[in-house]
Amino acid sequence: MTFTFIERAAAAPFAAEGELVAIANPLSEKFAVLRPSLLAGLVDSVSHNRRREQRDVRLFETGTRFTAHGGEVRAIGLAWTGAASPAHWSGSGRAVDFFDMKGTVERLLGGVGLEARFETATRPFLVAGRTAAVTVQGADGPLAVGLVGELDARLAASRGLPPQDPVFVAEIDLDVIGPLLSFGESLQVEPLPRHPSVVRDLSIVVGEHLPAASLRATILESAPTFLAEVVEFARYQGKGVPEGAMSLSFRLTFRDPERTLTDDEVQQATDRIVAALAESHGARLR
Repeated sequence: MTFTFIERAAAAPFAAEGELVAIANPLSEKFAVLRPSLLAGLVDSVSHNRRREQRDVRLFETGTRFTAHGGEVRAIGLAWTGAASPAHWSGSGRAVDFFDMKGTVERLLGGVGLEARFETATRPFLVAGRTAAVTVQGADGPLAVGLVGELDARLAASRGLPPQDPVFVAEIDLDVIGPLLSFGESLQVEPLPRHPSVVRDLSIVVGEHLPAASLRATILESAPTFLAEVVEFARYQGKGVPEGAMSLSFRLTFRDPERTLTDDEVQQATDRIVAALAESHGARLR
């Protein structure tokens, strides 16, 4: 839990011009304004932990944020730096990346019955190309509910964080998603699968500025109904990948609730997906 009253220097990067709400009679400059975002306090909490030799930090907070025109809004904020998973004796752990935080947001919203969608976005406090706006489907169309991205290195350094370790953050507007939630008759329990899944990993080369969300949408549109899950798990640029391009890897999970799939069915589905990616985005297998 972080303070609602914070210093102006900590709040300013997270608010547009004229949006900060000042305290009329602050106790000190440390409590000069109302926080415009939960991320301001979370970033300082990550810094507090790092100064005490805690490299792997995962924090979340629910609370209220305030802006001059938006008023008081309930939100949930997340911050993550260091390892993607707990330390293991083998030393095989990897560092957290954008897709880990994106997956966390997907699971958070999926847990309350909402499907998260991601669109390329820019924010002054996040790294360009590693920032996405989060939307969900409302009654009258898509609703903006938050954002996810990598904290700008200069901002991180200004708050006492080491520049070599990226910090990934996300913030979701609870007041927007609240009216969309329903836990009445629509809540259903699904039995565990009786038939085995088939998993295929697909690595493709595309233009470096192509959003992964566009590729994911093409995969879902071209796949048969027995495609159960699509997960992006790796992004690579370097040796073997042309200049201006990137390699994206997707894990496709196929499963039919009524029967066991054949290898031919899965292969045909994969071939159809690859063909659709090539036609729509110029993608090629790596």
